Amino acid sequence: MTSQNFHTPMFSPVITSKNEENVELPTSPSNEAAADKAVKGEQSSGKADLFNWMKGSSSSIFSMVAEKAKNSVDAVLTTLDPQMKDTLNPNTFDNTDVVVASEKEIVVSAVREGFQKVFGKGVVRGLEAPDQPFAAQLVGFSAASKATKYCIDSVRLHVVKGPVVAFERFIVEPIESKWYEFGLLKLNDMERNIDLEVYTQSVPVPATIVGLISDDTPKDYEYISTGFSIPVAHFMASNLKVHPSEWQEVMTGVSQRSSLLAASVSLAMSYKIALE
Repeated sequence: MTSQNFHTPMFSPVITSKNEENVELPTSPSNEAAADKAVKGEQSSGKADLFNWMKGSSSSIFSMVAEKAKNSVDAVLTTLDPQMKDTLNPNTFDNTDVVVASEKEIVVSAVREGFQKVFGKGVVRGLEAPDQPFAAQLVGFSAASKATKYCIDSVRLHVVKGPVVAFERFIVEPIESKWYEFGLLKLNDMERNIDLEVYTQSVPVPATIVGLISDDTPKDYEYISTGFSIPVAHFMASNLKVHPSEWQEVMTGVSQRSSLLAASVSLAMSYKIALE
């Protein structure tokens, strides 16, 4: 009988034992250090982000609390002492003078009060402009604008910096036989290239009064191109038996100064907006 040679079968296990699963591959010290450094870096970055978030949140909260506390203190101070309002107002221009091209107290005081209502503190002073080559009673918007510009330009010879304000009254006939008096406040800030104009409320003037003024103005009046030789206030005060500065109040119930003050506040607010 012939003998047969059989090979012993070899089997490779597909599933490893538990001991083999837990075998860890050796790592070098440098790799371990790099891994530790990466983990620590991530932890440090996370802490930094958390700290920055907390810092930003705390800053916002503290700012809100501080602002509310300041407003509360300001409210208490201004209630106890109303004059403190000017001191606490941040929109002041302590180093800037507002020059009014007039020394009439009614004009200077109204402009001063108007600007201080808007800006808080502020120095407003009057400086008389020289005689102007315009009619005693201006007629028309154009004549009033030219007259106020002339006053400002004259004051600019002595005041180079800061805003200069000029005021002129004039009459106009927007509708036939319907005459009204207006006041024009003009501001010029040459440094900042700001030019502003604000008008007072209108005051009705009887057409008969304007007719009398026109008749009494000489035909060869030097400044007839810009108006009449006699102011409206002269005839109105005479007819109403009041002071020339009081006839507007008799006609409208609003005094000349109140009307001028309202226009001054409006002018100051327009100037403040232009500065922003």
